[in-house]
Amino acid sequence: MGNLCRYVLVGLLLQLITFGAKGADRVTVENERIAVTLTADAQAAVASLQDVVRQRELMAESAQLFTLELSEQGDPDAKRFYVSSREAKEVVLTGENDKPGSGARVEFRNLAGRAIDAVCTVKAAKGDPWLRWRIEVNVPDGLVLEQVQFPMVALRTPEEGEPDDALVLGATKGGVYRRPSAWKAGQAVSASQPGSLAAQFACYYDNGGGLVTAALDARGYRKSVRAARTPNGMSLQWLHPCFHAGRFALDFDVVQTVFASPDADRPADWRDAADLYKAWAIEQPWCARKFADRDDLPAWLKEGPAMVRFNRSWLAEPELIEQWLKTYWKKHFPAETPLVIAYWGWEKVDTWITPDYFPVFPSDEVFERLTQVGKSVGGHAFLWPSGYHYTLTHRKQPDGSFFWDDRERFDATARPHAIRGRNGEVLVRTPSWLQGGQCVTMCPGDPWTIDWLNRIAVEIVRRGVDLVQVDQVVGGNFPVCYAADHGHEPGPGPWCTDVFREQLETMLEACREVNPEAVVCFEEPNEWFIQQVGIQDYRDWEVMRRDGAEPASVFNYVYHEYLPTFQSNPQPGNRLQAAYCLVNGQIPHFVPSRALGPGPALVNGSMETWSQDAPTGWDKVSGYRDRAYPGRADHDRDVRHGGEASLRLSNGEADEMVQVSQNVRIGGGFQVGGTYRLSAWMKSHGLAQPNGILLATFTEEMQATGSWRIPMPQAAGDWQRGEAAFTVAEGTRFLRIMLHVNGPGTVWIDDVALDEIDPDGGATPVARPDKPADHDLMRQWVTLFHGEGRPYLLLGKMLHPPRLDVATQESQGRQFAAILHNAFEAIDGSQAVVLVNATDSPQTGRLHWRGSAHTITLEPWEVRLMR
Repeated sequence: MGNLCRYVLVGLLLQLITFGAKGADRVTVENERIAVTLTADAQAAVASLQDVVRQRELMAESAQLFTLELSEQGDPDAKRFYVSSREAKEVVLTGENDKPGSGARVEFRNLAGRAIDAVCTVKAAKGDPWLRWRIEVNVPDGLVLEQVQFPMVALRTPEEGEPDDALVLGATKGGVYRRPSAWKAGQAVSASQPGSLAAQFACYYDNGGGLVTAALDARGYRKSVRAARTPNGMSLQWLHPCFHAGRFALDFDVVQTVFASPDADRPADWRDAADLYKAWAIEQPWCARKFADRDDLPAWLKEGPAMVRFNRSWLAEPELIEQWLKTYWKKHFPAETPLVIAYWGWEKVDTWITPDYFPVFPSDEVFERLTQVGKSVGGHAFLWPSGYHYTLTHRKQPDGSFFWDDRERFDATARPHAIRGRNGEVLVRTPSWLQGGQCVTMCPGDPWTIDWLNRIAVEIVRRGVDLVQVDQVVGGNFPVCYAADHGHEPGPGPWCTDVFREQLETMLEACREVNPEAVVCFEEPNEWFIQQVGIQDYRDWEVMRRDGAEPASVFNYVYHEYLPTFQSNPQPGNRLQAAYCLVNGQIPHFVPSRALGPGPALVNGSMETWSQDAPTGWDKVSGYRDRAYPGRADHDRDVRHGGEASLRLSNGEADEMVQVSQNVRIGGGFQVGGTYRLSAWMKSHGLAQPNGILLATFTEEMQATGSWRIPMPQAAGDWQRGEAAFTVAEGTRFLRIMLHVNGPGTVWIDDVALDEIDPDGGATPVARPDKPADHDLMRQWVTLFHGEGRPYLLLGKMLHPPRLDVATQESQGRQFAAILHNAFEAIDGSQAVVLVNATDSPQTGRLHWRGSAHTITLEPWEVRLMR
C-alpha cells in the first residue's frame, strides 16, 4: 500500500509541474526517482536536485548549468577563455509537457556579451529512471568552441559523524574512493573516453544510496567525467572536448538518476549504479554477442586459458623459457589447458623501441623455435607492438648523440602522417622509457597509418604469433590531431573512434590471411570495441598505486560475460593481487620464476653469465620516477675477483646513475625473523662521491620494512670485501639488492653472496624453495578457471557478491577481507560463489547466500567454488 500511494503521489506531481509561458521563473522536471528544479532568477541554475524516493535534497548549492571553453580563431597560441551559463545577458526558461514525458528548455543569449548563445534541455518520462540532458551552442565568427562542461552539479557531502560517502568512476584504474568528503577543496579525479574511462558512468553515494550520472553515447564522442571537492560539496560534471566554429550540438543524452540498495540487509554500493548503466549498455552494438556466443574466435580461447609473460632477459636465454614451459608448466598444471605466452622485449632494438621491430630479438630463428616449443605444450604466442608510436631517438649518450637515431628515416617516410597540433607542428614527446630520447605518434585518421600498423601485425603473425595487442593506445586513445590533410576532421570527434575500430577490424582481417585463428586486442578496456577483440588487457589492481583508492573491477562487473580480461602487470609473488584477480574472474597470469628446483636464493652472484645488458638473474634499471639511469653495465672478463668475469658499473657525467638489481623473495631458507648477511667484493676507480650497495626489504605493496648499505671503496686500489647483516622484519615479502652508482666513476662488483647467520656464528648460503611461493594458489586458480569454474569465471555474468562476515586485513593502507569472494551466474542460470583465503592463516567466515547462512572455513590460500 505504501508503494502504491507513493506512485500515485508521484503521478500527481508529474501533472502539477510548474509550466509557464515563455519566461517562466521556475520549472521542476521529475520522474518516479529524481526531480530537478531550474530557476531563471539564478540564471537557470540547478536550484534543487531531489531524491524523490528518499525525499532527500542532493544539491549542496545552486550550480551553473555549463561552462564553455573557447579560443580566438586567429590566435596562433589558441589561448583559452571561459564563459558560463551565469554570464548570459538574457535567460528564457520554459516548461515543456510533451507526452509521455516532461521537460524544460533554457535559452541563454549573448553570453559574456560576446554573441554566444546556448540552449539546454532536460527531460523526464514515467518509467524511465533518467533525467536526460542536452545542450546546443552557437558560436559567432571569429571564435572556436574547444570544450563544453555540461551538466554541472554540486552534491551535498555528509555534515556530521563518521562519513560513509564514496566515489566511483567507470575507469580502468578508477577504484573506490572512500570518504572523498574529507578531501581538500580542489582535489579531483577524472577519466576520459577514449582513454582511462572504460564505461561511461560515475557515482557518488553513501550507505543509503546516491546519484549516478552517465553518458549514453553509442557513437563514440570524446568526453571526460570529473569529480572534485568544492568548499561546500562534491561537484560531478561531464566535459566534452570539441573544435567547433558555428553550431555545436551534443548528440547524445547525459543522464542522472538516484540509486539505492534493493536489499534491506546491505548498504548501497557502486554495483547498484552500474546495474542502471548496464541496462542501457547491453542494448548497444558492443554487446551484440556474449563471449560464449561468438563464432569469430578460436575455440581454445573459450576453454579457460592461463597466461605467462617472459621479458627480454628471458628471451636472451631461450633455453630457460623452454625449461619453464616443459618442466614447470607441463609438469604441474592440468593437461590440455591453453597457455597464452606473452613476450615483452621482443623488439629488435630494445623494449618498446618502435617501429624497426624486425628481425625480432634475439633472432627470428630463435623466436620461431620458441613459438613451436610453445605450441607443443598448448601455448599461443602473444606480442604487443607499441601502437602508433614512432621512436625518433633512444638512450641519449654523454656526447649528445643517441644509441638509436631514426630521425632520417622518419623524415623520409613517415613525417606527413604524424599527428599535428593546433599550430600545425608534429607533436613530439619525451617519455621516460626512451632514456632521454623522443617519439611522435602516427595519426590513424590517415589511411597510411592504419596500413602501416597492419603490415607490422602481419609480420608478427608470420613468425608464429597467435595474438597481437595494439599497445600504448590506452583505451583506444591517441593525441588529438588537427591536420587538415589526413582525411579526418581537425580536432576531437567521433572519427577517432571510427578509425580505431577500423584499425582493429582490418588488422584482424590481414592477420587471418596468414593465421586463420589470429586474435587482436589493445591496452586497457574501452566498451566501444568489445566485439572487435577477443581478450582484454586490464589493470584495475593498479589503483593501489594511488593514495586513497581501493580496487573495484568495474569493467568486469559490467561486461564480464562479453569479454575475458587479464591483469596486465601481475606482481611477482603478490598472492593478494592474484586472489583479487581470481575472484573477479580474470585469466590466471603467471610471473615466471627462473629459480626452479633447489639452488641458491641469490641468482648468479658470481657474475659469470650475462643476459643482454645485465648479469643473468639481475636487471639493469632504466630509470626511476621519470629520471633516466643512462650509465653503463658491462661484463668484464679482464678485471675479476673470482671465476672468469665481474660486473663493471660506470658513469661518465656528474648527473648520471646506473643500477643493476635483483629481488630475493621470502621462501625456502629466506624467512621472516631470520638473520642474514649480504657480502660482495668491490673495487673502484675515479669515484667522485661516496656510493654503496643498497639493501631494502619490502612488503608486497613496496612499503619498506628495513634498509641497509654496504659502502663501496671510493679510493682506487685492490679488491675489498664489504658486508651488511640484517634481520627480516614482519610483513616482509622480498629483499631488493641494488648495485647502484651515482656520479662519475667506475665500480667492479663480484662474488656477491647471501648467507644465513647460524646461532653459532657460522654462515650458510640461503637456499631457495623448490617451488615458487605462489605455486599452490596458481595451481588451484588454473585448475578452477579451466575446469569446474569455467562456466562462471570465464563465461558467466558477475553478480552482487553476497554478504560475508569475516575478519579483515590491511594492505597498503586499504582494508581487504581475509576471505575474498564474488558471485557469478552461468549461461544456464546456475549461480556460484568463488572464495579465496587471502592470508597465511586459516580463516572462518559466515556466508549469507540463497536465504541461508553458511559457515566457511578455508586453509591459507585455499580456493573454493560453492554452487
